[in-house]
Order: sequence, then C-alpha cells, then structure tokens
Amino acid sequence: MMTIAETLQRFGCFHDWRLDTMATRCNAARDIPDTFMIGLFHGEKRATIKFLGVTRVGIENGGLLNIVNAIEVIGPGSESYTRVQELLRGSAHGSRRAANVVCVFATVGAEVAIEFDSLHIESEI
Repeated sequence: MMTIAETLQRFGCFHDWRLDTMATRCNAARDIPDTFMIGLFHGEKRATIKFLGVTRVGIENGGLLNIVNAIEVIGPGSESYTRVQELLRGSAHGSRRAANVVCVFATVGAEVAIEFDSLHIESEI
C-alpha cells in the first residue's frame, strides 16, 4: 500500500496543474460535510482528489486562475507546519482531528490546507 506522499508523487505532486473545482459532500451525517474534492487538469490530463474523513479545510486566496506549485503532506516539524495550522484554525470544525494534513501550495491563486483520514485519486490520463 502506498503512502499519501507516494500517491501524490505519482502525479508529480501536481506541479503546474490547474485547480478548477472544489466541492464538499456529506457522507457520515446529512448536514456535516466530511468529504472534500478538488479537480485539477494539466493539458489533456484530468484528476479528482477525494479527501475522505475530512475534519478541517482552510482556503486562502484563489480566483479564476489557480496554478498549483505542489500538493504536499505536512507534518509537525516541517517548514510549512505553522502556516498550514493557521489556515486550518479558521475552519469550522468539531473536536475530532484527522491523522493526515496536506497543503495545496499555489504558484498563483488558491492555497488549501486539508486535514483528513484518507484520499483517493481518480484520473483521466
């Protein structure tokens, strides 16, 4: 079984892909979103990342043009940890914390921090 970092690396951590969709879904409870999805494309390639068991999402900036620098796993002690935790602090949330955090770092546009249990990538390449 691949780690989350290895799974993201299969797609080059989505460097230079464009983020064009973000959506939420409620799976465990009807009124509390717990799935967060982002859609990305690069030329003819398209991917949707489904984050499952989401406990917090923080979004900063964004617009019509959102180019990803990288999607990376963020852990305690990493250079970006404090900044990502600040993004997540602004999220509506319950008391549960998920085990994994990634950040969509932007070259241009939206930066997104996601705290979640697992992810699944669907791709058309």
